[in-house]
Amino acid sequence: MKKVLIIGGTGMVASRFVDLAKDKLEIVSVDEKTLDIIDNTAVEKYFTKNKFDAVINFAAFTNVDAAEKETGDETGLTYRLNVLGPKNLAEYCNDNNTFLVHISTDFVFPGTEEEPGPYDEDARLPETPVGIGWYGWTKNRAELMIQNTSTNYAIVRYGYPFRAAPFDLKKDWARNLINLYNEQKLYPMFTDQVQSVLFVDDLVEPLVKIINEEISGIFHVASSDMTTPHEIGLYLLGKYTGKPVELQKGSMGEFLKAPGRTPRPRLGGLKTLKTQNILNLKFKTWRAMVDEFVSQLNT
Repeated sequence: MKKVLIIGGTGMVASRFVDLAKDKLEIVSVDEKTLDIIDNTAVEKYFTKNKFDAVINFAAFTNVDAAEKETGDETGLTYRLNVLGPKNLAEYCNDNNTFLVHISTDFVFPGTEEEPGPYDEDARLPETPVGIGWYGWTKNRAELMIQNTSTNYAIVRYGYPFRAAPFDLKKDWARNLINLYNEQKLYPMFTDQVQSVLFVDDLVEPLVKIINEEISGIFHVASSDMTTPHEIGLYLLGKYTGKPVELQKGSMGEFLKAPGRTPRPRLGGLKTLKTQNILNLKFKTWRAMVDEFVSQLNT
């Protein structure tokens, strides 16, 4: 059984992965109190005492709007955690022949009309931050840093994760939607945003396979098809309530025109066919993911 270090293991996605993969991998899970990946000396010291077959980096500054306030600041937390931290890990893993799996996002792409998705695994990373928020740009630069530093790595991108298992520290988009419905505070949902989603439980099998077989490259682990917030919102609430639900329509294009809005991919999404073929796995549709989510909520 592979011995694997999970960095950022207390996060919304990582903690669920740890729960579901602990009988498939020998997992050591750490947070920033145990290992500060921004501190290169701390990284060297930790790995001198602890050896692993693979490292999975879930750690990231993911508050998109808060990150935007640090735009252009390479001394800010967003850049240091999202770029310099992965660079430190990549250098260690490369020097010590340790397989590195770096978790990334569809936000590395602009998703604009000029450069629309959905994007496949071989899509070229944008070389300028035009149309990309600071969070997405730092994740973009981290990918490039890893590719230029490490020789044995996998980059795994996903979009809009959600989980049924309780997680008190942060509400994902699906639980937030249900809460808004229950509180009768629903707002219009975008009909003009293309996106992929990921039911977090469905990350386990692909990621375990990538680790066990040390399959290098860039992978997209997400729903096999695309949706819009309005479409998936209608479907999810209908499944949750057992009856048709009215949901107002909104425009992300109009939303992003307002001053001060943080750039987000509007025409985004991740194609997964290459990943499915390489891993010899069949990914679920977004509807099947929602079905499983609601099923777990009801048990």
